[in-house]
Amino acid sequence: MATAGAAGRARLARVLVAVILAMLAPVVLLLAGGPAAAAPAGSSSAGPPRAGPPAGPVPPSALAVGAGATSLPGQLTSAGWLVADADTGQILAAKGADTRDLPASTMKILTALVVLPGLAPDLRVTVGRDAVAVDGTKVGLVPGQSYLVRDLATAMLIASGNDATVALVDAVGGRDAVVARMNALAASLGATDTHAVDPTGLDAPGQLSSVRDLAILGRAAIAQPVISRYLTIPRAVLPTPNGGSFEIQNHNLLLGKYPGTLGVKNGYTVAADATYVGAARRGGRTLVVALLRAAPNYAADARALLDWGFANDGVAAPVGMLPAPPPAPTVGDETRPTGVGLAGLAGGPVSASGADRHHEGSGPGWITWLALGATVLAGLLTAAGHRRKRVRARRHAQRARARHLAAARRLPPQRPGTGPRGRRRQRDMSGSGHRGR
Repeated sequence: MATAGAAGRARLARVLVAVILAMLAPVVLLLAGGPAAAAPAGSSSAGPPRAGPPAGPVPPSALAVGAGATSLPGQLTSAGWLVADADTGQILAAKGADTRDLPASTMKILTALVVLPGLAPDLRVTVGRDAVAVDGTKVGLVPGQSYLVRDLATAMLIASGNDATVALVDAVGGRDAVVARMNALAASLGATDTHAVDPTGLDAPGQLSSVRDLAILGRAAIAQPVISRYLTIPRAVLPTPNGGSFEIQNHNLLLGKYPGTLGVKNGYTVAADATYVGAARRGGRTLVVALLRAAPNYAADARALLDWGFANDGVAAPVGMLPAPPPAPTVGDETRPTGVGLAGLAGGPVSASGADRHHEGSGPGWITWLALGATVLAGLLTAAGHRRKRVRARRHAQRARARHLAAARRLPPQRPGTGPRGRRRQRDMSGSGHRGR
């Protein structure tokens, strides 16, 4: 009877699942017939294409190299890397292109894209106490002292000064406002793996990016004179309150050592390891390289990938595309609202022009909904199976306990002194041990 009851409940569960799926079917069909069904195949690119890239993004955690390319450089240590043509957006090769990881101070590229277009370089900014109290790398700014925006931008981008970063962020509305604009700008650029939490790049829960997104941000930075003007400064002098000065140096290991280097940004935290975004121009071509979870000497990987990229750009078929960046804003336009980044973002609505790279301007496709339905059904059936197994195990345990009790009742009563305790008591009372005394 118990088995028949369990089977009946299992049949009832299957019927209920079928009814639920039947009720959801019209919704799935309606969504499948929406904009996703009409989404065009293929994607747009900037500049004349040299070869047709494959549809869709590079698979996460996968190695992708275009057909016709020479062998990749050996001894690459970075967990994720990407090299692309910065002019056309064609991705030449990548490993883990969409794998999200900690970006460290390469996040300052996105911070610069948000804060610098809205600040005139000659504007003076007074440093607050929150700026000098920030953790991580600092250049030694003094609270209450005013500095030119150009000096703070230089300190942020070449020396990775967190105190200079916070001072600039405070000048355009504060951390919360800037972080919101950073995320809006990342979405508009197509950097959909990026989520900003801390403008300095210090590790924070939820702060992530990918090498694909970092290449997008680096490409945007070198295209903006308001930012690119700082990236190749080898060293700079900042003033002190007493009329003195101190020198800061560029932390980019390729600057001055790799021909055609356009700089961009490096980063490091204990949790993230080394990170890097770099660019170089040679022979009329500009390449961008991005590294995540690299060795401290990230220059070895960056140099090898750039050499390989220049040898294969225009020869190997691309394996993907970076989205085209929006037009550059006016440099230092003081009439623009402060904190405005690319495409006029000032905390307002995000333009749909930078939509999801998978299906631009569309919702999930019917295949996605079918997979979701199958996943839900599998989960329900799995849960039902686990419940049946638990019920059977409980009943088996009850039957075993009943058999044990029944067997115990059939045993003859034990005579005093014949069991283990009785024998031990007899030995103790024999006088051979201390307990017999």
